[in-house]
Amino acid sequence: MPPLRDAMRKAVLYSVIDQAALSAFNFALAFALIRIWSDNPEVFGVYSMVFAGALALTSVQNALINAQFTILRPKATSDNDEATLLSMFWTVNVAVVLGAMILMFAAILATGGHLALAASAAAYVSATLLREYTRSHHFSNMNVRAVLALDGVSLATSIVLLGVAYAFGPPLGLPILFAILAAGLLIASALAAVTQRQHYRILCDRKTAAFYRDVWRKHSFWALMGVITSEFQQRGYVFVVAAAFGAGSVALIQAAALLFRPIQLVTHAWGKLARAVLADHLANGDIDRARAFTLASFAVLGGLFLAFSAALALGWPFISESLFRGRYTDLGGIVVLWGIAAGVIMATGIFSLEVQTLMRFKALSFGAALGALVCALVLAVVVVLGDFRASVLAVIAGQLAFFAVVLRLLPKTGSAAAVPSETARDASIPAPVEKDAATP
Repeated sequence: MPPLRDAMRKAVLYSVIDQAALSAFNFALAFALIRIWSDNPEVFGVYSMVFAGALALTSVQNALINAQFTILRPKATSDNDEATLLSMFWTVNVAVVLGAMILMFAAILATGGHLALAASAAAYVSATLLREYTRSHHFSNMNVRAVLALDGVSLATSIVLLGVAYAFGPPLGLPILFAILAAGLLIASALAAVTQRQHYRILCDRKTAAFYRDVWRKHSFWALMGVITSEFQQRGYVFVVAAAFGAGSVALIQAAALLFRPIQLVTHAWGKLARAVLADHLANGDIDRARAFTLASFAVLGGLFLAFSAALALGWPFISESLFRGRYTDLGGIVVLWGIAAGVIMATGIFSLEVQTLMRFKALSFGAALGALVCALVLAVVVVLGDFRASVLAVIAGQLAFFAVVLRLLPKTGSAAAVPSETARDASIPAPVEKDAATP
């Protein structure tokens, strides 16, 4: 239907603009920090570890909460049921955010960090999780324009505060940086919650506990197991390299990884939008349309990845000299490895989303466990050999093993799938109702 197609095109356009803005900000910030702290790369190494921790905790949140309500929300039979469903997940989210904040605070203090760093890092992590929840809330209803507007508020706030701090404050340190980033994220999250208060109620009752206990038992537990193992594949090397070789080595590895962060962010943004589309197709048992959407997404994102990689290769002499100023030596080989890793991670993310939408989290968790095992074995060899640069090979090997499992788990096209029985109905949500459906 043309109106739905027009809505989908607008959603894609807004999503691309939003992700381009976020990617540009994170890209510029990371390289600005590399230049500012070029005489002390260990500081950038600490920043990279906190950032990696925030991303890992975001993945945990997605497994426990965001992925679940994105799939279940289209199946609500009324606005009241929808508000109750989302408030239940919001209640669980608040508990997760508090737990993550305490965990980061304690981890910084336990590793020798001072109180200001621990408090600001904890605030940054909790603000990141709050903003991720509100973004997922809007994406699940295809309200991408709200995501774009609120991310614009967050970025504008952070940019202004960073400019003021750099121009008038003392030399930029980690506590000030994390506090500024947290402020921008919190303002955007607060605006999102205020505009739809009925979806952000705290429901501390037996019904909520029983509901999420059922979701946890059937879906979230296995999703969490998969996330823990897949996060080890993608970010475990940061902490292994830090423990074995020091924060300076982390800075070098992450400096190379930053070049491909725009690709990862674009894939992540696509996932927010694609999950709602796939949920609609698969809830109706339409595997063929879901697969066509997945393959089209792979073609488009793959084309963007190849174009980006070609531009990076052609511009490498300029990038190496202007951005890194010769401070990070032997970076070229690591960049090539990260290019391979980014390509495999992107492909795995695209195809695994179809399996996730079917809520086959248990099977995915075993695949992720295999990938984590392969990654751990390669990391052990890297530590023994004493060459931290080869740690990226562990990411590649683990992701390839996981990708092979994902391909085996994809449902066969051309046949009717027993999708409804594997999705929201198992979580005691009423049967699917056509509601705000998004069809490409």
